[in-house]
Amino acid sequence: MKTEIKHIINILLGVVLLFGATSFSLLAQEDPTPTVTLHPTQGSTRQLIEELEKASGWTISYSNRMCLKEVHRQQKSTQSLLQHLNELFADCPFAHTVRDQRIVLRPLNPDEYSYRVSGFVVDRQSGETLPAANIYDPQTGKGTVSNNFGYFSLHLPVGHHRLRASYVGYSGQTIELNLQADTVMNFRLQGTLLLSEIQVEAPRPRDLRYTTPMGSTLIPVQEIRQTPALLGETDLVKNIQMLPGIQGGSEGFSGLYVRGGGPDQNLILLDDVPVYNIGHLLGFFSIFNADAVKHAEVYKGAFPARYGGRLSSVIDIRMFEGNNDKLQGTLNLGLLSSGLSLDGPVKKDVSGFALSFRRTYLDLIAELAQRGNDESTNYYFFDLNGKYNHRINERHRLYLNFYWGRDKYFTNYNFQRPDDAGNNGVGQGTLSDQNDAGWGNLVTGLRWNYLINPKLFANVTGTYSDYRFFIGVQRNNRIENNWDSFEQRYMSGIRDYGLKVDFDYYPRNNHLIKFGLGAIRHDFNPGIDVVQEDSSSEGQVETTIGEINLTGWENHLYLEDEWTLREKLRINAGLRTVIFSGGQENYHSIEPRLGLNYRLSTTSSLRAGYTRMSQYIHLVSSSNVALPTDLWLPVTDRIPPQSSVQYNLGLNHYLSKDGMYSLNLDLYYKELDHLLHYKESTGFFDYSTDWEDKLTSGYGESYGLELLLRKTRGALTGWAGYTLAKTTNTYPQLNKGQAFPARFDRRHDFNLSLSYRFSERTDGGLMWQYGSGTPVTLPVEKYYAPDYPHLQPSGQGGFSENATAINGLRMPAFHRLDIGFNFYKQRTRTQRIWSVGLINVYGRQNPFVLYFADNSSSDAGAATRQLKQLSLFPFPIPYFKYTLKF
Repeated sequence: MKTEIKHIINILLGVVLLFGATSFSLLAQEDPTPTVTLHPTQGSTRQLIEELEKASGWTISYSNRMCLKEVHRQQKSTQSLLQHLNELFADCPFAHTVRDQRIVLRPLNPDEYSYRVSGFVVDRQSGETLPAANIYDPQTGKGTVSNNFGYFSLHLPVGHHRLRASYVGYSGQTIELNLQADTVMNFRLQGTLLLSEIQVEAPRPRDLRYTTPMGSTLIPVQEIRQTPALLGETDLVKNIQMLPGIQGGSEGFSGLYVRGGGPDQNLILLDDVPVYNIGHLLGFFSIFNADAVKHAEVYKGAFPARYGGRLSSVIDIRMFEGNNDKLQGTLNLGLLSSGLSLDGPVKKDVSGFALSFRRTYLDLIAELAQRGNDESTNYYFFDLNGKYNHRINERHRLYLNFYWGRDKYFTNYNFQRPDDAGNNGVGQGTLSDQNDAGWGNLVTGLRWNYLINPKLFANVTGTYSDYRFFIGVQRNNRIENNWDSFEQRYMSGIRDYGLKVDFDYYPRNNHLIKFGLGAIRHDFNPGIDVVQEDSSSEGQVETTIGEINLTGWENHLYLEDEWTLREKLRINAGLRTVIFSGGQENYHSIEPRLGLNYRLSTTSSLRAGYTRMSQYIHLVSSSNVALPTDLWLPVTDRIPPQSSVQYNLGLNHYLSKDGMYSLNLDLYYKELDHLLHYKESTGFFDYSTDWEDKLTSGYGESYGLELLLRKTRGALTGWAGYTLAKTTNTYPQLNKGQAFPARFDRRHDFNLSLSYRFSERTDGGLMWQYGSGTPVTLPVEKYYAPDYPHLQPSGQGGFSENATAINGLRMPAFHRLDIGFNFYKQRTRTQRIWSVGLINVYGRQNPFVLYFADNSSSDAGAATRQLKQLSLFPFPIPYFKYTLKF
């Protein structure tokens, strides 16, 4: 193992040196001048040069155009001759030539040297930082993009400049400056929703497309809030599901299946903290409260080296930091739930907070509706988001964020009165049988930003993520006058502790280097089944079955370099190495990444990417729907890590000179290895074997074409996306070793999302989805199975079913139209918003489950079978929501 680690480190160091040869060439130049001790260290520039010549024995030639001072003091007395001269002429950039023991100094012309402009891009009203904002020179198109904390750094030549900052959903800002020294400046952008409607016409910056992250899609919160939502619950994940190459699985569910991958293959980050379950209400809604989310960035391919640990996608979600200037809030009242959000300063212009709470009241409504019933079913969920930011000074900032959410489902039935049993009763009152289930996440992160210098930005992050679920069954039985109670609980989960350090280095314009390292400790509980029995005569018995506690350490190191060659080719090259320690086996992987963007013309660019990824945790499911009860499992001595290789080729084309219309085309091919699946006729309630014996390994293949047409400005905005794809899986121990369609292999997928602003007070949204049928496993034959001859005849037989192929059939096509409208009214201190809409406008009965039903009057051996369909939303569903901002 030590040899393997040493080998990985040597390879990584080789890459660092390779990048360093181009990125740090100035630092790598050898200083040929001798070390000199200077006495005295104070005097005029001419006097100090004479002392340096005496002490070194070298001749120093210089122009009278150099900055010659009457009084100067050197900070160091002993250093190389060139270092002395750099300090002496710190305010006068120069070029030098060394010949024998002679050094010639020449002042640089203004167009030969530059200064650095750096700062933050923030929201004008709240002071909220804006990640992924574009900062550029409209004349040359040169620019950069702000990092996840809104920071940017740009090199510009001395002289006059007009810099512009832009961000989706905000009006741009232009600042003019006469650059004569390193300058710190902040952009404060105005949200467009707070402005009256205006029209701005300007030429599109010719190189603006190269300042945005390659291969990613940015979804701002304004876009999320304008789309129709089931029962008025605005949902980030539903917007992500509308992107080409991404599916949501069954109707209404918040699962994410990206380019043929499963829901466990998505790295979902909430302010840099991984989240393992994103569903409320069995997946109908996501856990992400739109009032707490700033934006989401989605990667489907060409993953940068800073991301790892998953195979299919990265969804980087950023929460609001809080207003450092004034207190403000939002109240939401909907059909399903209500919420309250507050943010404001703790200390004005220094620190602020943001809190958002949401809870459903289905349990309260159900309790009233079921009062007096013999059976009652109830459910509720809640979530709480919080964030605190503190600016220690201009170079140091602290952030603390957390999320806490829970779902609880329970059913009570078979009510009985123990006191009816007489003296042997267990007490007064009522007993009932019960089924219950619950799941939830608790995540938190602490971050420290340190601006080491204008070129180097550091971020240190500590993370904690905990996901748990349980299923419980409780039964009460009376045998004569004695009472027995039985309880069974199945529990499982995953808990992470993480620490990482990330650096952003800006050596020059159009060049950004990211590097860092980190470690995550995974604690797994793949399954604990607790059985309790309580008898009035024999006492209590407790048994724990299958209690497993596994620990794995995932350590990573990465280097990522993004630069432009000759203003046409933009390159993002990187390397990530991972070492996973768990059990007796240690795994490691080396993951190269490469993204290319070549400008074909002023309106078109060609993209290509190559990515190798590894994943050291698995999600294993026994159903066709992603449920909270699916198990998270680690790699072990017998279960290797998943891996993937993906190739991408794409074309970006602006259909209009102003960049209002754009067309993106993507082709991809992906191979996946060491995928896990339950063996046939087993599941997580099978106690006959160890959990590793229940699983089998296989591989997959996915390829497809994606089209995206967008309109970004004007009263009407939106996009249309189409996906043509195919995904197959092969498991040697399943389906007779033959390949079969993956769970949500969908051949055709079309999505349309439009928003129209009728006036300052009214806007509307429309979403239409179409998807061809997804695979389903159904029995193709059913036969009568009588009692075995050696058994006591019971007079009753049974039926057996046989499915000859996994996912051998397909459901009917899915399509649905949703519309919604928002009505705004601005008051002096508040804004009121009414949101109304209709989900499934034309009442399409989309399939959720297909199943066979038998004719109950059929004779044995001649059952009549009929294929039936269950639809979750077979009719139009209206919604309304009231929002008050103050």
